[in-house]
Amino acid sequence: MTNESTGADSIFFDHFSIATGDSDIDMLRAIVSSYAQVPYENVTKIIRKFNEPDPALRLRGPEEVMRGFVEDHTGGTCFSLTWCLGSILSSAGFRCYPAMADMKRRNVHCALVVRIGVRKYLVDPGYLLGDPVELTGRPVTVPTSFGKVEIRSRGAASYDLFTVAGGEKSWRYRLRTTPVSKANFLRHWQASFSLPMMNSLQLTKLTPGGHLYIRDYHLRLRREDTKINENIRADLEKRIEAEFGIPGDITAEARRLIERMKEGWRIQKQADRARARR
Repeated sequence: MTNESTGADSIFFDHFSIATGDSDIDMLRAIVSSYAQVPYENVTKIIRKFNEPDPALRLRGPEEVMRGFVEDHTGGTCFSLTWCLGSILSSAGFRCYPAMADMKRRNVHCALVVRIGVRKYLVDPGYLLGDPVELTGRPVTVPTSFGKVEIRSRGAASYDLFTVAGGEKSWRYRLRTTPVSKANFLRHWQASFSLPMMNSLQLTKLTPGGHLYIRDYHLRLRREDTKINENIRADLEKRIEAEFGIPGDITAEARRLIERMKEGWRIQKQADRARARR
């Protein structure tokens, strides 16, 4: 990514009181660990999807992401989080680029590859990593508050990421460390608004007490050997505000949009059944 200021860098460095310096691993860790406080959430993405019909105008840029975090404690999904962090790192003098990853579908996740000298590091603001991880080709295990993250090479330019918690090891994604062009990255980003994950509210973050995850009306806190599940339907907006700091009116708008969409599905299904009986 180019070393261009987007406005997000000044907001970020002022908010977290990080003094810019040489592009070394200590500075990288300071930036990444601070940025990890910006949550993964699709609440703002759902609102943008239904209120903006033009796919090109749905994308929340770096300055908008950082202003949203400072003012309303919002964040974004992997695409907006990656693009924003990339702009911040570039402004601080780091060489970095976005790379694509596959989950159940191809090109539905993304992260950053950062180069310091001959070394390269995985920086993933959208998936449970609060620190940069050096990619050497050797297996790496990263301890977290919910268990461990394992990263294993699949060849010269590909890595698999696994989570390990409660004795369960789960494959999460395969990252290709080759750069993706800006045009293709934006194309994948626009396409992500049609993914199934946009059919439900999703928020997640790492806390000192474990991995906190909300999907629609279900909250889960996972630690190394325990899972705590809770239905929060009755207090959804209040609980999200308590856990993430996102104002209740923002969550309420996204909730209404999702419920309206699902009601439309139910009406269409009933109409289809009625036509089939004729």
